[in-house]
Amino acid sequence: MTEPLTVVPTLDEISRNPAGAADLPPATAGALYAKTLVVLAALLPALSAPVTAPEPLEADRWLTADEAATWLGIDKKWLYRHSKTLPFARKLSHKVLRFSERGLLKYQAARAALKSR
Repeated sequence: MTEPLTVVPTLDEISRNPAGAADLPPATAGALYAKTLVVLAALLPALSAPVTAPEPLEADRWLTADEAATWLGIDKKWLYRHSKTLPFARKLSHKVLRFSERGLLKYQAARAALKSR
């Protein structure tokens, strides 16, 4: 007697519902496994290709609160009060805050874009 035809799920279907693979007939599971090995062997050269290092990022300059306040034209105390909400502020220790120059530039550009709307 022949085995009834089984609908073979795709790898996408199996990845969405891995538990469903346990219900497959052994012959179907074996065929899928063999195809998966062929795919893995085909992908291996791409995975083992040398990784090129990203281009080095431009060094950022870290400003003191005095420098950042002067840059933004605001009071230094305002920076301290709002430092937790500023994406360019970093707390280095209990009493030391620094402000990313690159982050400040992005912040100012975003604020200018909002004002120009």
